[in-house]
Amino acid sequence: MSGMGDMGEDIHDLVHAFADGELEPSEAEAFREHLGTCEQCQAELDDILQLQALSGRLASMEAKQAPAPETVAPPVERARPVEAARKTEEAAASSRAFRPAWSRRRRVGLSVVLGGALAAAFALAVLRTPGLEGGNTPETLALAPTRSTEARLSYGGASGWRPYGVKRSGNERPVERVPLETQAKLEKKSDLHGLATTFLLQGEKDQAAEYLGKLSSSPDVDSDRAVVALSKGALEEALSLLEGVLEKAPNHAPALWNRGLVLRELGLDLLAAESFGKVAALNEPGWSDEARERKAQLERQGQERHNRWKAVWDAGNRMVADGTLLTDSQVRDAPPMARRSLYLAAWTAPTAERVLALRPVAQALDAHYGGRVLETYLERTAKRDFATRAPLAATFSQGLEGKLDATAGEAFIRQLQASGEQDILLGALSLLGMLPARVDLYEAAARSLGDPWFLMSAQLQRAQAQLAARELGQAEATLRTALPECEQQHLDSRCAELEQMLVELYTLDHRLSEAGELARKGLTRAQQMNEAGLEVRFLQNLEQIARFQKGLALARAYLQESALREPDSCPTQIHVHACRCWPLCVP
Repeated sequence: MSGMGDMGEDIHDLVHAFADGELEPSEAEAFREHLGTCEQCQAELDDILQLQALSGRLASMEAKQAPAPETVAPPVERARPVEAARKTEEAAASSRAFRPAWSRRRRVGLSVVLGGALAAAFALAVLRTPGLEGGNTPETLALAPTRSTEARLSYGGASGWRPYGVKRSGNERPVERVPLETQAKLEKKSDLHGLATTFLLQGEKDQAAEYLGKLSSSPDVDSDRAVVALSKGALEEALSLLEGVLEKAPNHAPALWNRGLVLRELGLDLLAAESFGKVAALNEPGWSDEARERKAQLERQGQERHNRWKAVWDAGNRMVADGTLLTDSQVRDAPPMARRSLYLAAWTAPTAERVLALRPVAQALDAHYGGRVLETYLERTAKRDFATRAPLAATFSQGLEGKLDATAGEAFIRQLQASGEQDILLGALSLLGMLPARVDLYEAAARSLGDPWFLMSAQLQRAQAQLAARELGQAEATLRTALPECEQQHLDSRCAELEQMLVELYTLDHRLSEAGELARKGLTRAQQMNEAGLEVRFLQNLEQIARFQKGLALARAYLQESALREPDSCPTQIHVHACRCWPLCVP
C-alpha cells in the first residue's frame, strides 16, 4: 500500500489489521493519525480490544476453576511461548477471512455486536466472576494483545497471560493504553490498586509507587510493589518484598515469577531458573509454558558455560600429562585457566622439545593478553640445562599428585633455589602451601622471571600477608598500587583476584558500600572470563556483605546460588551449612 490517502473511506477496514499488528510502520503511523479524529474507528478498536481481553479473562477463569492434578508432570512436548503466539495470530488471521458488515463500515451497538455465542460467553464470565454483586470486580486494564513488561502484575484486571515482546508494527512493542473512562471508574470506586496498575502498564512507576504506598500490605500489593522496585533497579528491595510474600503464600505465582526476574538481574541464574521452575509446576495457562521456557534457557546458558569450562579443565590436564595441546577455541573459552595449564605443562616438561611444543598455546595466549611474554618464556626455558631441570620437573609432577610430604617439600624448595629454576620455584611455593609465609622468596623469584602474571601474584601474596597481620592500611596500599598496573597489562584473572582481596579488606574494615560495589564488578568480570571458582568466591563475599547490612533475603540468595554452582565442592557446602544460623550470627 502506498499510503492511507489512497484508500479513501476503505481506511476504516484497517482497524482489525492495526489491532493485530499487521500494518507496515508507515501504514500504522498514518492510521494512528486517522484514529485521532475518527470516532467510528476509535469505538470499533475499543470493542476489539475489549473482546480480546474478555476472551483471555474467561479462559483464565475456566483454567483456575479446573481441578488441579495430584501430581504435576510436564507433558512430553509443549508449545513454546513464541509458537503459542504464532498459533494465536494464525487463528486470528483465519477468523478475519470473513468480516461481517459491522466490522467494515458501521459500528453497531455492543449488545448487537457480541451476538449469540459471544453474549453467552460474556454472561458466563459475569456469572463466574466473584465479588461482582458488591461492585468489586477488577476493571479489565490490560487490553493489548501482547504485554510490554516481563514482570507479572497481581491486579485481577491485568494478571492474565499475554505473550511478551511480540512486535506489532515495525519495531513497535505493545502499547499499554488504559482508556480515561476506565481510569475514571477506578477513581470513582477508590480502587487504588487498579489505579496503580494503570500507571504500571503505562510505565509511570513513580505514580504507581505513590498509589501502592497508600495500600495496606498484602501478597498481591507487595508483589506489585516489587515490580516497581525492579523497574527502578532496586533489586534488593524487590527481592525482600517478594521473599516476604512467599513466606506467607509460597505458591503466589506472580511473586515467584518476579523473583525469577530479580534473581536473573542479580546474575543468580541457577536460582532464577529454580524460581521459574516453581511457576511452571503450577500449570497456569500461558504463564507455565513461558516459565518453562525461561527456566530451560537459563539452565542451558549455565550448562553451556560449565561445559566450556570443564572442557578447558580436562584439556589442560591432558596437556600437563602428555603434551596434547589446547586448541585456540579452548584458550578463548577460558584464558586464565589455559595460562595456568601452560605454566604447569612447562614446569613438568621433561625435555626442551616438550617445552617448545607448547608454543602454539603460548601464541594464542599472547594474542589474548598482548605482547610475546609467554612465547619468550618458552624459548628461554627451552635453553635451560635439562640434565638439571628434568629431575626437578619430575619432582614437581609428584607434588601435583600429592606425593610430597612437608619434609620432602622443604628439601625440594632448597633444590630449586640452588638450581636457579625460578619458574618451577614459583609453582612449588604455591603448590606446597608455603604462601604467604614465604612471600619474600616468591617475590624475588617473580622479579627474576619478569613475567607480569607472577609479579601481580607477588603483590597479591604480599597483601594477603599484610591482611593476615591486620595491617589494613598497608594491604590496601599494596592492592591499590598493583591494580592499575594489572589493568594496563590486561591480566584479567589476576586483576579479579586483587579486587577480591580488596573486597575482603573493605568488609573487614566495615566499608560495606565500597565492598559491595567492587564485589559486583568482580563477579561480572569473573563471569566474562569463565572463572567458576572466582565467581563463587565473589558470591560468598556478597553474601557476607549483605548479612552485615542486615539484608537477609539477598544474603540467602547469594548463598543458595553459590551452593547450586558448586554442589560437589566440600568447602562451598561447608560454608553454606555453617551459615544456617544467620539470625544468631548477623551482627
